[in-house]
Amino acid sequence: MSIKLKLSTKEYKRDSKGKIVGKKFTWRHYPPASFKTEELKEMYSNSTYKRKKHLILNELVKRNEEIPTNKAS
Repeated sequence: MSIKLKLSTKEYKRDSKGKIVGKKFTWRHYPPASFKTEELKEMYSNSTYKRKKHLILNELVKRNEEIPTNKAS
């Protein structure tokens, strides 16, 4: 399994009324490539993702984006 920024979740199949149909579900995964660049920059500056900062940084480098800094100049 590849790396993820958030926990995987189950998405249950629903009918037109919004009720769950049987036990059918699909897994929803959150790899770094599935996030928008703006979201990745917000996550990088957020302290709750401090263990995943290196993963976010690698994805931003792949996208040739500037790395946000927290230093006040």
